[in-house]
Parts: sequence; C-alpha cells; structure tokens
Amino acid sequence: MNKILNLKFENQTVFFKSSEDMSELEDESIDIIITSPPYNRGKAYTSDNGEIHDDKMEESDYLSFLTEIWKECYRVAKKSAVFFLNIGDSASDQGISEKVAVSAADASWMRIQDIVWVKSFLGKGHYTPSGGSRRLNNLWEHVYLLVKNRNEYKIDPKAIGIPYSDKSNIGRYSNTDLRDPGNVWLIPYTKTTGAKIKKGHDAPFPIGLPYRCIKMVPNVETVLDPFGGTCSTLAACLKLGVKGYAYEKYPRAEIIKSRILEGKTFQESEENLIPHLELSLRLLNDILSESSIFLRIIKSKTELSNYQVLNEVLNNLNINNSFKRSLEKRIELFKESLNKKEEQEIKYRQTKLDF
Repeated sequence: MNKILNLKFENQTVFFKSSEDMSELEDESIDIIITSPPYNRGKAYTSDNGEIHDDKMEESDYLSFLTEIWKECYRVAKKSAVFFLNIGDSASDQGISEKVAVSAADASWMRIQDIVWVKSFLGKGHYTPSGGSRRLNNLWEHVYLLVKNRNEYKIDPKAIGIPYSDKSNIGRYSNTDLRDPGNVWLIPYTKTTGAKIKKGHDAPFPIGLPYRCIKMVPNVETVLDPFGGTCSTLAACLKLGVKGYAYEKYPRAEIIKSRILEGKTFQESEENLIPHLELSLRLLNDILSESSIFLRIIKSKTELSNYQVLNEVLNNLNINNSFKRSLEKRIELFKESLNKKEEQEIKYRQTKLDF
C-alpha cells in the first residue's frame, strides 16, 4: 500500500506525519495555533496504514515530547500569534493538565489566561463517566490561552460576544448589544468515547471550540493544529474562510475529509439550560399567533428592553409569525417615538442657544 503523504481540500492542508518536524511551514507564518494533544491515557489510535499507537508514555517522556512540538510551534508562529491549548484531567491523572501547560511555558510560550470549556451542564452535552462512588464526573476541560509575545497579540472578545440581558446597558458600557462572554464557555460535547480502538481518534472536540477561538482573534489568515486528529480545527477554518494546516501521524483520510466538510454546514447555536424551553416557547408562540391577543403599546425604556429580550429569543428559535411581527412592530414604533423626541429636544436646545 502506498503511503499517502498529505490531504489537500480547498484551503485546508493535512500533513500525514508527526508535528515534531513541521519543515513544510515557514518561520513566523501562523496566526493561531489550536490543538488538543494526546492525553496519554492508554487510548489507542489507528491509521489507514494499519499502524497502531498506544498513547501511554512515561510522564517525563510525554512532557518532553510535547515541549519539543511546542518549540516547533513557536518557530512557525508569528510574533502576534495566539495559542489555544486544550487539555483535561481524568480521574486517574488529576493535575496533568497543569503540567502540560508548563511544558508549553518550557518552550517559551507565555501564559495569559485559563478558559474553562464546559462540555456538559444540566443535561446539555455528554461526558465520559468516571466518578463512580469515589468522585464526581468531570464535566469541563482547560483551554489555556498562551501567546508568543505579550506586547504583540490582540483578541476581540466582542467578536464572540453575547447580548446584554439588561438592554439598558447598551450605550452605557457598549454601543452595540454585545458584551464580553467571559472565560467560561458552554460548548456541549456531542459524543462519548467507546471502543478502545476506533476508526479514527476517539476524542474529537466539537467544531464550535476552534470556531470560537478563531473568531476571537482579529485578522486571522493562517491556523495550525499540530495534533489534527479528525481535524475539527480545519472544519472551523473552512467555515470561517481561513487557511488551515494540520499534522496527523495516524490518519484516517476519509474520516478527516468528512469532518472538514462538516465545516460547510456548521452553525453556531446558543444553548439554553431549561428542559423543554424551546418546545414550550414554540407552542406558546403558535397559540399567541392564532389568538386575537393585542400587544399593548410600549410606554417606557424598561418595557422596550423586555420586548427586545423576547424578540431576541424568538429570533434564536427562527420563529416568524404574526405574533412575532406584531412584537417587532411595537419595538420599531417605540424606537421611532424616541428618535422623534430626541430630535425635538435637540431642536429646542438649539433654539434656546440661538435666542
């Protein structure tokens, strides 16, 4: 069997080799690095060539191996580069994630912040049960934010911002209905691990994770994942129209191509944590749309804020019926009255000045 050296798909490239040597990439050519290295827990990986890698090294060898790869990442990273390093602790190796973060610091990467990726919360998302009768299940992982140069990098939190719950804050803290989402991200994990040896890697992170990382960094052109796995990072790159590179020593080419293609149809969704909320809202909205209910006129900015919140929820559910249109009309009418009032006040003040 001829060994495939790489896979190129649109503006995405996967090199089927170890990232210990990334000579295909030039010095200071990468804007963002996003990766989740092997967790070194005895999970086995298989390739199209029948190779099997048992991911269980001595801890010192494992950390040294990672440091060498982080050094190569440092070489290809621009001075303004941002490095998002995802790693989680398991029941049997609590604290290993911190040691992995230190291995990146040993390669000269500077640690800025720890982002908490919540994989499952209040029934949303999946996780691998590991609690039993001695500990609680672990529902989150680290995403360490590291940089090459503290003075050169930039991030834009509002690029992944969330709306204000209190709309009166618009104009007070921001000119738009967006606020910093903070460093705790709920991105539900869609799969749990199963068989020890799978057709591909058994721990693909959701596309939403690299997607959010890329969106947060301004003017991104090139992204690298030195531990490509199924290449979720490149799926996010495809969606966002940026050039992506990945390295994977134990590739499953068709699985990788299929995963990258998922980027074309990927849609970021806003998660709610109330059981049956979406169904209940749809049913209520349908009932209101079919009834002769009359929406009262908005009389205050507080009422406007409440109507805007309701309208935003219905937008997120892609609801568009007579009730929704009536709601939007009330909002627009009140905004128009506010604008007219403001114009009159400006005109009055100008008249006083002229006088």
